[in-house]
Amino acid sequence: MSVTAVPLSTTSSPWIRRARWDIGWLIGSAAIVPVVLAFVWIGTSSMWINLGITAIVGGPHLFSTYLATYMDPRFRRRHLWLLVAATILVPAFVVTMTLWNFQVLLSIFIFAASLHVLQQNAYLTDIYRKRHGQRERVSSRFIDYGLLMICIYPIASYKLVHGEFYLGDIEILLPPFLMTPATYWTVWIAFTAFLFAWLRKTADEYRTGVLNVPKTLLISVTTVIAFLVPIASEGRRLELAFQSVNAWHSIQYLGLVWFILAARRRQGRVDTPLLAKMSDERRGGWWFYGTCLAVTVLLLSLVYGLVYWDPIGLQSEQYYYMCVLSCLLIHYVLDAYLFTVSNRAEVDEDAVPFAAPAAA
Repeated sequence: MSVTAVPLSTTSSPWIRRARWDIGWLIGSAAIVPVVLAFVWIGTSSMWINLGITAIVGGPHLFSTYLATYMDPRFRRRHLWLLVAATILVPAFVVTMTLWNFQVLLSIFIFAASLHVLQQNAYLTDIYRKRHGQRERVSSRFIDYGLLMICIYPIASYKLVHGEFYLGDIEILLPPFLMTPATYWTVWIAFTAFLFAWLRKTADEYRTGVLNVPKTLLISVTTVIAFLVPIASEGRRLELAFQSVNAWHSIQYLGLVWFILAARRRQGRVDTPLLAKMSDERRGGWWFYGTCLAVTVLLLSLVYGLVYWDPIGLQSEQYYYMCVLSCLLIHYVLDAYLFTVSNRAEVDEDAVPFAAPAAA
């Protein structure tokens, strides 16, 4: 396999900000995964693990999306239709599914969450590809995407087919036609094919001197972690193992969104005084995180108040997920759009905040 080296970008560095920052926030932050898994293995209460990760990084990462979209006048002007549709349709869907079939809702959520985590790293590889300055073949990008988007499913699909995948006390479902060994065998075959193709492609890039180091590191770390985490726990503790991936993803995302706001501030594209304060590279990071943390604490307080009040006779888990998933799935919808369009050549950098890292 040969690699075509064609200039694509004029950026001077293949890293998004600089090597130390990228490795710390986006790649090396994967060190949080074994830390969380250690708490899982020593028997820490699921309530404390879930609540701790949600409060410290999960919730703040969710609400940072809202800062970069709802609070950005440029994004609102160009994407009002998306914001209105997400604000109305997503909570309506979540409430309806909570009342109609809560188990199906949680199953949809788990698949959406896994795709969201992997799509974020696919988006980061696109940034590294653009900043590297070498145009890659379509087949090379297809292999990168394929490995990233399937690496979490080989072991997870086996557990799903055998009814061994739970979110708390609720079994996560597959459609009936997928409840067969052919499902996980197909996933394993596809994963193996993508892995060997990626290893071969990477070796060829190294030999020809065009290896994209940041992209290769990110894909390597993501593949290893995503593949292994599903075997880190069993049964009703399995969701806690996946919280370790959520913690890494959230740390990545918080660093990324803060960098996006800071880059747009330097470009003169931050029009809101509050966002300008948060994106000040001297001290704005604490304002940024503190604001997201405060909103998270407020939401959790409202959720637990609703659980205590119990106005319509639901289980506490239903109230929790009805509120949290309404916010979280809006975040997924907005990010799915932003991750998809931000690295396109024709993107409007003024109206799409996530285009900033590739151009910074």
